[in-house]
Amino acid sequence: MRKFDLQGKVALITGSGKGIGREIALQMAKAGARIVVTDVSEESGSTACQEIRSLGADAVFIPMDISNPRDVEKAKELTLAIFGGLDIIVCNAGITFRRDFADLTPEEFHKTVHINLTGTFNTIKGLLSPLIDNGSGKIILISSASAYTGSGGGAHYSATKAGQIGLARTLAKELGPMGINVNCIAPRTIVTEILDHLYPPGPSRDALIGQIPLRRIGMPEDIANAAVYLASEEACYVSGQTLLVDGART
Repeated sequence: MRKFDLQGKVALITGSGKGIGREIALQMAKAGARIVVTDVSEESGSTACQEIRSLGADAVFIPMDISNPRDVEKAKELTLAIFGGLDIIVCNAGITFRRDFADLTPEEFHKTVHINLTGTFNTIKGLLSPLIDNGSGKIILISSASAYTGSGGGAHYSATKAGQIGLARTLAKELGPMGINVNCIAPRTIVTEILDHLYPPGPSRDALIGQIPLRRIGMPEDIANAAVYLASEEACYVSGQTLLVDGART
């Protein structure tokens, strides 16, 4: 058996229509998992699903807004009906935008919390029961090095990402006796639409690269590879951890 083999596992990845989530879905499919693509965008979610199927993997797209618990419950029901189980949950969906604290409105702060942190809670709460029934499973939260640095657009974003890490640590303790591992991955400088918005190509992007000891911006594959590892049996004794994947920048 090859290492990091996810053969026979069912993985649901939120926000997997594009960016890091899409790449995690692709790499988990290549490792043998059956994939549930979820996203608020039907267009990007359907496209990602077709791309995964083109690899010869089983995949389904289910529209899901993580801020809506009813969407999550429906996604669970459909996943169980289609694949008969669920083994891996990846909480990747989230938002950010650049805003100094002085200009940050309560509405903007609450919206970010509602999607990034409450949405993560909704996802795990709504999807957890099949893992408990199995007596095993892997939950992976895509947090951010912003939890440590205060970057990523502003206080609204870094606060939610720090909250995800605290949530994961608690869940690792509570769910460990049930055979469930819970971990975070903390990217920092990864090529995504969010990075292009915050640091468009040009002098600001060049300055950013100069701050990274490995002298390159990370790719979505770098995060996806870490997620496949954490989802595999090789990581069966890793839980409650936050893995920084940032080229040593932080």
